[in-house]
Amino acid sequence: MALFWRIWAAVTIVNFAVLAIFVGLATLQFDQIHSGLVGERLVVLADHTAAPFEAAAKIGLPLSSVRNAAALLERARQSDSSITAIHVFDAEGRIVHSTDTLPPASIPRKAVVARVEASGTPWYSETAEGFLGSIDIAGRGESLAGGILVAYSSGGNVTRVRAMAAELALAAMGVLVTAAAFSGLLLRLGLARQIEAFETIDVTIAGFEQDSWRSAAAGSPSRDAGHDTDELRRLLDAADSSYRTAGHAIAALKDGPR
Repeated sequence: MALFWRIWAAVTIVNFAVLAIFVGLATLQFDQIHSGLVGERLVVLADHTAAPFEAAAKIGLPLSSVRNAAALLERARQSDSSITAIHVFDAEGRIVHSTDTLPPASIPRKAVVARVEASGTPWYSETAEGFLGSIDIAGRGESLAGGILVAYSSGGNVTRVRAMAAELALAAMGVLVTAAAFSGLLLRLGLARQIEAFETIDVTIAGFEQDSWRSAAAGSPSRDAGHDTDELRRLLDAADSSYRTAGHAIAALKDGPR
């Protein structure tokens, strides 16, 4: 049976490694897809929010002059509880309207870099603090009046990714248990002849050792003429039985499944 347990353990370990790699890769893929969807949603929200500000900029008014800016931004922010802030900034990056009570003086450095790399196109980015999505606001002619920046918390994304990882891990455990049981059955049936042959060899060796003990006991000269040969054989048989029992126990602990 030691051969069976070793092969079964190797097959189970391989199945576990394959499933673990699959769960890891699937979780990373889900994280990337979900992050992309969040970023695209922020860009769409920024585009809708920018419409009234762009209308004012098109006729030459500065973005800071839009009177109902606070109400417009707050309405957009309430569309999703994970939105932490919405800022309106001018061409130099200075924040002129915000949903924050005490907004920063200008947009973050990461947003400035991402805006330059985007070259006027809508962009989104994932940072350690969360997600950022932005769109520029066109002014008169070819000029840029500023833009809209939406900040989004990453807490919801982390929760969804962890939930997906937990679901995949649970499904993988079910597959692993099923595969282990199925592979054990197949191995037991496929190796039945080999296992039987090994057990036969083990019994033959045990019988040979026992006969050797008895032959040695029967052929040895007695140190005491009144010593009972049958009693000596009985003691030797008991010692041999204890030896075999201990040997099987050690083999089971050493070769059994871990």
